[in-house]
Amino acid sequence: MKIGVIGAGRVGTSVAKYISENTEHLITGFYSRTLKSAEESADFCNTKAFSELSELLMSSDTLFITVSDSEIKNVWDCIDKTLVRNKIICHFSGSLSSDVFTEAYEYGAYTGSIHPVYAFSSKFSSYKLLKNAFFTLEGCGFFLQRMESLLESTGNKAYIVSKEKKPLYHAALAMASNNLMGLLYTSADLLKDCGFSEKDSYALIAPLMLDNLKNALANGAEQALTGAIERGDVSTVEKHLNVLDVQSKEIYKALGIKVLEISELKNKDKPQLSEKYELIERVLLK
Repeated sequence: MKIGVIGAGRVGTSVAKYISENTEHLITGFYSRTLKSAEESADFCNTKAFSELSELLMSSDTLFITVSDSEIKNVWDCIDKTLVRNKIICHFSGSLSSDVFTEAYEYGAYTGSIHPVYAFSSKFSSYKLLKNAFFTLEGCGFFLQRMESLLESTGNKAYIVSKEKKPLYHAALAMASNNLMGLLYTSADLLKDCGFSEKDSYALIAPLMLDNLKNALANGAEQALTGAIERGDVSTVEKHLNVLDVQSKEIYKALGIKVLEISELKNKDKPQLSEKYELIERVLLK
């Protein structure tokens, strides 16, 4: 493949560098809103910067659009459709599907979306750990075939998700990544209210959170779950709710209902907990 990249940010630069170093596929170059940004990424990936979008497209048989979600449709609208026949056009959004490329089939293009399940923190170093990332694909058959082949050559695992499920898929990842940070921040804030410094708050949370997460990822959430709700300790749950502020209480309740659901699955062979779980449910829904 001859791959042209639109967008010279962290995602586009990292993916291009990774492909150029780990496959025989050619990165033809970069196009960006500013030529300076394209030149910076091109120098890093030992390729070319294009000042004209049409020139990049004519030099490539595959186009990676790595701009922000809100700009993908604008980029597609700017592309000369006479140049897309028999070319692969794809974006890297986790939430959007290939439907954003309106009427692409009529122009003879093969469209799709590819999403690395990975946090790109640096434009120039994130590519080093991309070998550990999973990728999800969505799109037409030819696109899926080519991208699966590409990822097979890098050694990355690829999963296919339907276009209808892209928003749900992305919401799941956001909860596991971004919302987890919200939960961590809330816990640290509560500890600071107890008199701990911010540094000590994170130090206290770290082993508890990391060990639980490691256990859950290895053995499942049911096996890793412990705590007041799981053991049916109604009075402790009530004490927690009595001391939390309004916002923290709502977070505790929402997550508590899910924790209760997991607890019931884990302890389905312990009927003696059923009545306690019913009481906890009433407290959480109050």
